[in-house]
Amino acid sequence: MLGIQTFAKILLVSMSSVKRRYLARYANAAFFMALFCLAIGSTGQSHAAWYEAKGQAVIVNGNKEKARRDATEEALKQALLFAGASINSVQQLTNGLLEREDITISSSGEVDHLELTDEIWHSDYVTVSVRADIFPAAKQCTAVEYDKNIATSYFMVENRNHLVEGKIPNFSEAVTRKLATEMSAQAQNLNLAYIAPHTTRWGVNGLEENVRALSQQSNAQFVLIGSISDVSVERQRPSSFAFWKEEKATRYFSLSIKVFDGINSGLLLQQDYVTEAEWPFDRFTDVDEFSSTFWRTEYGNAIKKQMQQLTADINETIACQPMTGRVLNVAGSHISVSLGRDNGIKNGDELFVYQTSEIIDRHGKAYLQYHIYPGAFVVENAYGNTARLIHKDSGIVANIQESDFVIKR
Repeated sequence: MLGIQTFAKILLVSMSSVKRRYLARYANAAFFMALFCLAIGSTGQSHAAWYEAKGQAVIVNGNKEKARRDATEEALKQALLFAGASINSVQQLTNGLLEREDITISSSGEVDHLELTDEIWHSDYVTVSVRADIFPAAKQCTAVEYDKNIATSYFMVENRNHLVEGKIPNFSEAVTRKLATEMSAQAQNLNLAYIAPHTTRWGVNGLEENVRALSQQSNAQFVLIGSISDVSVERQRPSSFAFWKEEKATRYFSLSIKVFDGINSGLLLQQDYVTEAEWPFDRFTDVDEFSSTFWRTEYGNAIKKQMQQLTADINETIACQPMTGRVLNVAGSHISVSLGRDNGIKNGDELFVYQTSEIIDRHGKAYLQYHIYPGAFVVENAYGNTARLIHKDSGIVANIQESDFVIKR
């Protein structure tokens, strides 16, 4: 389909015949396992994404219409929730779809197109297939209210000879820490929460592994990497006819950044920030790059403006990214996760647990598989940066392991 940059498929795995008979006798609900595949390096849902989902439901007491409705609702809810839709939108769209004969609706905002593509009837259950063309609506997402923690290291200065004039050897540290200050002042839910106290040369080899490692080390969901390519000074001498004028100096600043989802190493944002301004110091002045004197100069203010634009770009990019953490411990029917009150988590919130694995197709292209654990988990106790969860329905936490992931939509 034209305009689609991200393709995702959710496959709801069929239940065993034993479980189907059990559910037909004792319950109307159908357990499911979702398999959610995204290409590594996806830039996020900046455009509509085409989702396909299959849902199954047991036919109880011969009520085929109810089974069809249950299967359709389950497939729709999973597709829409994992695409970032709100609960209200899911309910409205589900009801709207089921009430129409042609099974196709159009909706502004999150869902551009939605249709029921197939239904297959078996002796005691039904399978339905749906497709949804989903466009993320930033203004409608609930994730915008959650804190977004970012990790980074000091931005690498590619040519350290540029730091000789002014004697500013710690310029990379000063810029990175100033960005943290500007981000805190400008964005309510955006935090440069961890700065590794060293510069890092982020090469292509091992980039994804290093991004995930920094994310796990810092307990931050997002990773920002930066490289400063130009801090040079250009001086213009006055002409011989204006010998009384002072020499003018211009200093340049060029920063390239990338923002990753630290959970899966997916690239979310790549941008360059370039500026220049008057450099008010002579060739021999020692400048304190951490001082207010430096940051109040025209050059310092020019850099701060670029930081403000960078903050706005990051905020817009990750505002609706779902909050994601890690499973820290599994004890009996409870699990502890790396999300807590500091992230906006509170008692009673519902979260989902999933595992990831990497697969390689026959063309050598790598994909991440997301194996979603059935059902939701409820927060029993929320602490500063951790929380204690229990399964909403069964209380069973079989197959969940430490370092699995937890997501809050």
